[in-house]
Amino acid sequence: GGGGGSVPRRRAGRAAVLPCSTALSQRFRTPPQAKFAALTRRRGFQKVQGALESALEYADAGRLKVKINCVVMRGTNEQELADFVRLTADKPELNVRFIEWMPFDRNAWNDDQFLGYRAMLQELAAAGLKLAPVVAKDPSDTTKWYRAEGLLGRVGFITSMSEHFCGTCNRLRITADGKLKVCLFGRDEFDLKVVLRRGTGIGGDEDDEEGGAWDLDGLIAHALQQKHFSLGGHDDMYGIAGGENRPMILIGG
Repeated sequence: GGGGGSVPRRRAGRAAVLPCSTALSQRFRTPPQAKFAALTRRRGFQKVQGALESALEYADAGRLKVKINCVVMRGTNEQELADFVRLTADKPELNVRFIEWMPFDRNAWNDDQFLGYRAMLQELAAAGLKLAPVVAKDPSDTTKWYRAEGLLGRVGFITSMSEHFCGTCNRLRITADGKLKVCLFGRDEFDLKVVLRRGTGIGGDEDDEEGGAWDLDGLIAHALQQKHFSLGGHDDMYGIAGGENRPMILIGG
C-alpha cells in the first residue's frame, strides 16, 4: 500500500497482499509455508516473500511506503502479532496493520475466533512491547496508529467490530460490476453502471420522487444520504453476521 513509486515490471506478478503469516520467515517461530497454503488455499509463499523484500528495497530508497495488512483470528495467528510488530524495528517506511476479523457472506465468521483490538494490545504487552499512540494526520483515517518503543515503523489497528469509527469514515466502494456501496457492511447498493451506460438515469426504485431519473451526481448524492449511522444499519458484529451482504471478494477493497 501507499504511493510514491512502483516495483519494477519483472516483479509485478508477485502478490502484494499478505495474509498474516507471510512476512520474512526468519523472524517467525513457525515455518509459514504450510500456514500460507492453508489460509490462501494455494502455494506461493516464496513469491510473496520476494515481493515484500523487493518492495522494502524500493522503500529504503525513498520511493515507496509499504503496508502489511493482517486479519487476526484467535487460534490462527494471534501468537504472531509481536513478530509482525518487530518487522518494523529498522524500517520507518513499513506500516503493519492488524484488522479485526469481520463477518461477510461465506467467510465462516464466528466469535470464538474473533480477537478484538484490546485483546491484541494485551498480546503485544505480554510480549514485552510498549506501544505509544501516534496521532493520525487525516481525521478520517480508519486506523488507530501506534509506534512500539525503540522501533521505527508504525503499527495500526482497524477496529471495525469492537470500536467502530463510522462517525468519521469517508470511505466509498465501487464494485467490479459498477455498484456503489456507501458502507462496507450494508447491503444497499446503487447502480452507477446503468447511469453511465444510458447517459441519463435509471428506473425503478432509484427514481426520484418526481419520477425523473437520477444523473450520476444526483445518484451519488442520494446514496450518501442513505448511509446509516453505523455498521450499515446493524447494531454490532452479530447483526452483520446475521444479515446479507456480498462476500468480501465480490466487494473489493
